[in-house]
Amino acid sequence: MENEKMLQEQETEETKEGIVDIKEYMNIKLSKTYRLDGREISEIDLNGIEDLDGADMLAINRMMKSRGNVDASPEFTLEFAFFTAMKVTGYPLEFIQHLSMKDSIKVKMRVNYFLMY
Repeated sequence: MENEKMLQEQETEETKEGIVDIKEYMNIKLSKTYRLDGREISEIDLNGIEDLDGADMLAINRMMKSRGNVDASPEFTLEFAFFTAMKVTGYPLEFIQHLSMKDSIKVKMRVNYFLMY
């Protein structure tokens, strides 16, 4: 009980201090600039994830299954994060799949964070 109260107080303080700004957090600054169709892309904005719904999750799961993914919790995989980023940004899957490992993990972490909180 005491630990829960301390955790709630800590979370309140973090929010007051502005440590977590979800809009900013979901706008990923990439480690380098990428080129896509003549455009330079140095960030990926995943804020549109809030507009996705259960039907979108089902569509992503169907795409994953068609590619052979049978994970028990597909929503926490890198592949799910890539399909989600594709759906939110409109960028082709091939573009997202060719992000550096560092940037790929950023995408995965942001999608997982959104789903968990």
